[in-house]
Amino acid sequence: MREFIDDEGERHIDPFCFDEFGMIDRGVKAIRFLYGVTGVVGLIGGGALLIWPVKTLVVLAVILGAYFIIASVVRIGVAVGTPFMPAGWRALNILSSLLLLFCGIIMLKNQTASAAALATLAAIAIGFGWIIEGVVTLVETGMVHNRGLSILSGVLSIVAGIAVFMFPLESVDLMIVFSGIALAVLGGVLLVRAFTFGKISR
Repeated sequence: MREFIDDEGERHIDPFCFDEFGMIDRGVKAIRFLYGVTGVVGLIGGGALLIWPVKTLVVLAVILGAYFIIASVVRIGVAVGTPFMPAGWRALNILSSLLLLFCGIIMLKNQTASAAALATLAAIAIGFGWIIEGVVTLVETGMVHNRGLSILSGVLSIVAGIAVFMFPLESVDLMIVFSGIALAVLGGVLLVRAFTFGKISR
């Protein structure tokens, strides 16, 4: 965990951050697992959206819904199963993951809605979900020494979420292609983080 000293010289522990290179091996493995699984799922989902023969809103809802559900379950599992991690980080991940889980379930349960309703629902769920992921990722940046990838991942996620909110019904095809590219890029960044987390100067 990361400690800091206030203006009065008192030592405090940051409840959200920890030292990437001061973590025990189980903690490093847990974070790598989290990034690795979500990264692979993101790459597969993004690739499927880009190469799927019939690109429809139903396909978008299924893939993004599944991604949010898998990512949230993995995050909750890591947060619950790592009691030695900072309490604030664990609580934030559980809360944000429950919100992502809700978004995923809503998308999967409303595949049969009308095209307009499904497009609006998809835009809200995708935008909200990616913004949540981005905010959580940016909060995590304080815990790592190499913050570049973390900040890039968080900013990309937030920008993708805002973009979907701003242009939800411009074009179904555009939304699907944009979502596929964004998901694949975010998945790739997460995979890089999985392979590089905690490896330098350990």
